[in-house]
Amino acid sequence: MTETLVVYEGRVSPDWIDYNGHMNDACYVLVFSKAIDEFMVQIGLDEAFREEHQVSIYTLQSMVHYLQEVGEAEPLQVRAQLLESDGKKLRVFFSMWQPETALELAAMETLLLHVDMNAHRAAPFLPETQDKVSQLQRLHNTLAWPELAGRSIALKRPAS
Repeated sequence: MTETLVVYEGRVSPDWIDYNGHMNDACYVLVFSKAIDEFMVQIGLDEAFREEHQVSIYTLQSMVHYLQEVGEAEPLQVRAQLLESDGKKLRVFFSMWQPETALELAAMETLLLHVDMNAHRAAPFLPETQDKVSQLQRLHNTLAWPELAGRSIALKRPAS
């Protein structure tokens, strides 16, 4: 069975707790950002590769779903699923879990862009990266689509 990628494991830091007594909304995004960094490593875009080839990944858009309050020192695990990709972009769904209870805490869907750092422009993945992305995409195409993927923000208005 194909699985999503584990891209973050850690605990909620005391300085991530806000005036409501749970993890601040910005800190969920901080954790997801760290998860993006590890996702990059897992597709071969580690620091050495980025430096050698002067390429990187930029975030174009993200949608965060806050599902549960998270307390200080609580363990966290983030998993990534590659939903879609083309020669330059990645649409990735990240799920944050409490690994001891298997409770989903938050989710973030994000659109990432491969960039040539010298030209400061979008650029196709280098062959080594494209091979890894294509392999991961084939594997993740067999996974169920996350229920929250593709959702947008809206207030439901009653029919008049």
